[in-house]
Amino acid sequence: MTRLRTDKTRVHEYNRTTAVFPPEDERMGIEEMLIGFTINGAKQLGIEEKKGSITVGKDADFLIFDNDLLTSEQEGFSQNKPKEVYFAGKKVN
Repeated sequence: MTRLRTDKTRVHEYNRTTAVFPPEDERMGIEEMLIGFTINGAKQLGIEEKKGSITVGKDADFLIFDNDLLTSEQEGFSQNKPKEVYFAGKKVN
């Protein structure tokens, strides 16, 4: 997302750097990332009729995170962890 590899991201220490990996203009915002991992991912798999968005009639598979993903710090974004997981509308323990 930020194209950075620092102590806040999940990479080995020897891969960390303060430089932005090129091409820098390919950085993405959180909204673009969420769309890519949800509805666009479902479209690529051909399953958008049942997955990819929270809509009546779909499977209701979703995660609840401990932070608001839209406002959390972008650097180190991979450190956000799901607090709850739902599959077919039922909470998974």
